[in-house]
Amino acid sequence: MEKGKDFSPFRHGALEYWETWDGRQCGVIGHIDEKGLSVRSHVNMRVGGELRIRIFLPSGYEFDVLQVVAKIVGKGFCSVEGWEAYEYELELIRMSEEDRLKLKAFLEAREAGSIEQRVR
Repeated sequence: MEKGKDFSPFRHGALEYWETWDGRQCGVIGHIDEKGLSVRSHVNMRVGGELRIRIFLPSGYEFDVLQVVAKIVGKGFCSVEGWEAYEYELELIRMSEEDRLKLKAFLEAREAGSIEQRVR
């Protein structure tokens, strides 16, 4: 998985995640593919931890919501335009077949350029 450079929620999506059912956090997706994603967040988490995630992908004027479980496989720190955050590489480890198909459709639409055209 290549590291994302453009962290636009309109191009890649946004997400909500939690390690326990009572502590929800949010982040911005930098890169996403069928194997995993890179995420920026202000929360310090340990490599090797698992997260329950809801991913919000742009779909026309709405969002498709995917529910997945991901494992933190990498961690770094970044500062962009005055915003300091942790940057995580996540591996997708559990996802329903329905959500896998939604992700695949999103990736194909983004590759064809129709995602950027819809959100401009």
